[in-house]
Formats: sequence, C-alpha cells, structure tokens
Amino acid sequence: MTTQSYLEQFERMKRYFTIFKNINDGKVHDQPSQFYDDNVHAFFQNCYHLKDWIKNDPICATWSKVEDFINNDKNLKLCADLCNAQKHLTLTKSRSNEDPRFTKNKTKLEIGKRESIHISINYTISTSSGDIDAFELAERCIVAWENYINANKKLP
Repeated sequence: MTTQSYLEQFERMKRYFTIFKNINDGKVHDQPSQFYDDNVHAFFQNCYHLKDWIKNDPICATWSKVEDFINNDKNLKLCADLCNAQKHLTLTKSRSNEDPRFTKNKTKLEIGKRESIHISINYTISTSSGDIDAFELAERCIVAWENYINANKKLP
C-alpha cells in the first residue's frame, strides 16, 4: 500500500487541467460532447477538493489554514461554488456570493487531415458580476494553488 499525500490530488488536478486545455484549444472529436463537459466539471471538482487532501495530510499540519486561503481568493471561491453546485444540484451556501454557473459555450468543429473532426469548446461561467471564461478561471486557480503550496513549503 502506498502512502498518499496532497501531491497525488495536486497532480490529478493538473492532469484534468491538461484535459481541459485540450478541450479549450482543440482536439480530435472522439467522444460524445457530454464527456467534454464532464471533464471540465471534473477539473473544478478536483481543484476544489485539493483542500481536503491538504487538510488531511500530516505533512501539511503546520501549513496556514487552507479554508482561510480559499475564502480570501476570489477564483478559488468561484471554483468552490461551481463544485458544490455540481455536487448538490444546487448551491445552498455560497463562498463567492457571485452565483457562478456554466451557462453557454462556444463550440468549433473543423475537418482535419484524413477527414478527422476536431473540436474546441470554450466554456463561459456567468456570475452576478458578469461572464468569465472558464478556462481562464481554471488557470488562475492553478496559479493560486501553486502559490499556496510554495509559500507553505517554506514555513518552518
């Protein structure tokens, strides 16, 4: 049995980010469109749930409080709300007070070499402050987690 650490979840989140990037930038259209949606949602779920791995990993016991970190980062608060809305069908308790939700996407199909079809999907999240690009939010969440981890690794 292997020892688990927050790094497993961190790496899983990054793998889903790579999948999301491929969907955003364009890839061979080789599965039903709902799978692309599922992978985008899975990114935000894995991104938010990194906090649970940090909270439960003894290596992180002396780190600054992860819940406070999330509550002070607007991008991770949006991520938390997206994740919890997906998990519970509806958002009952908001961290961001922005009512974020996936509302539309821009899909582009192209015929490639050997008549393969390529797809790119750009997802939009509507908030009470306006629309935001879901992939840009994902990028900002990755940076936030990297900053948090790097800052806490340096703690005595």
